[in-house]
Amino acid sequence: MITMIYNKVKAVSGVLFLVTGILLLTSCNDWLDVEPKSQIKEENHFDREGGYKDQLTGIYTAMTERSMYGQNMGIGFVEVLSHSYDVDPNGEWRYANDFNYTERSSESTIKAIWSSTYTCIANANILLRNIAKADENMFTSQNYHYYKGQALGLRAFLHFDLMRLFACAPAMDNNAPGVPYVTEYATDVVAQKTVGETMQLIVSDLLAAKDELVYDTLNFEDYYGSPYYRLPRNYFNYYACIATLAKAYLWMGDTQNALKYANELINHYNSHEMSPSFSWIHYTSMQATNRNELDMTFSPEHLFHLTINDWEDIANYYFTKDGGINVLTPSEATAQNIYEVDMGYGNDYRYLKGYEQDGEKRYMAKFWYNAGSTFNNIYPLLRMSEAWYIAAECQKSSNPKAAIALLNAVRENRNLSLYPLAETLTADQIQEEIFKEYRKEFIGEHGELFFYYKRLNKSEIKGAAPRGSKAVYVLPIPSNDKEFGGYSN
Repeated sequence: MITMIYNKVKAVSGVLFLVTGILLLTSCNDWLDVEPKSQIKEENHFDREGGYKDQLTGIYTAMTERSMYGQNMGIGFVEVLSHSYDVDPNGEWRYANDFNYTERSSESTIKAIWSSTYTCIANANILLRNIAKADENMFTSQNYHYYKGQALGLRAFLHFDLMRLFACAPAMDNNAPGVPYVTEYATDVVAQKTVGETMQLIVSDLLAAKDELVYDTLNFEDYYGSPYYRLPRNYFNYYACIATLAKAYLWMGDTQNALKYANELINHYNSHEMSPSFSWIHYTSMQATNRNELDMTFSPEHLFHLTINDWEDIANYYFTKDGGINVLTPSEATAQNIYEVDMGYGNDYRYLKGYEQDGEKRYMAKFWYNAGSTFNNIYPLLRMSEAWYIAAECQKSSNPKAAIALLNAVRENRNLSLYPLAETLTADQIQEEIFKEYRKEFIGEHGELFFYYKRLNKSEIKGAAPRGSKAVYVLPIPSNDKEFGGYSN
């Protein structure tokens, strides 16, 4: 629970802010071994620039743990809710597949998601508290702004994911309780605001982060005579912030602002076609015959991703025959349905290269760890294609031809240039094509399809027996936080 997280951090001493375990994980042993081992005085930690970098590294590392995007909020529990996988009725995912959130293992997973995410938020707040009183001259280049912007952006990004899991979508009930929005490192119980009010807090943090992170994009490199921003994909960067703003506004139903920020990404790509910060996967990357040469997550398209160091143990268990009844993959029939193979779309890179035989069955190979590959351990959290989908959805009625052109641009870069969508599609037909794209594009990726259903308050979830409802779309707040924080959803 939130109050317990902060009490646990502060209980060690009045000035100690780290404890062993999940509170802050980092590879920087130099500062972890200071007075005493695995703990450090806060004022000493932040009296140098490196302390801020270490703090951020700790947050990113914690986000890769299995309790968060390393499994529960990544390929596992939250993604199972999308119903893109064919889950064995006797396997470990059967309760999530049935939206059974009260079964003991589900309760444990949900509690881990809640507490781990708020722990990361707590550590972002520690950084923000200290950087607010820091001397800017202590920092090299624009790092003062860059570190502050990352912390603000991560705080918003993590609260947004908590909102998408533990609160109603605005289309369901904008006045329902949101999750507690924690902006200070303290033991006080944080009051809940409405969904609408909480989303405004998220947007405010993202806008503040954008103002700080823009300093990073000033650090351009020369690329054959053209300015080039070397996108730090493993950090919450400027374009990750812009993408999250587009997503947050779309979640709120504010299509005007969602389109504004989606277009910023699209316009950046179009205006820097020779040297963009992000780009579509090149067809030559899909021509390799050896799987360890294939870039199946389309890494040039990532805006923000995590590096998960024990990914081999996770991916090569859940996505191969080794997973047994716990395997996470669509069946061949489901995969063919998702990628519309009967329509002639079997050459779609996401299907053609994204599945591989392993023993008697074909499995989703999108996240396989392949020995010798340079694309191992990467898990995307934000990708450029979503900006194209958002912009298309925002213009499906006002400018349907532009919306169709955006979808065709994605399809062309998925090897479907021979099958363009017709310019005569209606708004409803465009929305249906967007839904199909979410199924194809985000399979295995942290519940994006589930959140699509929830954002639009859909009654049907393909492949699921229960109908969409609050009981399905809103995960229960862990019981301890309900008891001590008085929280409800």
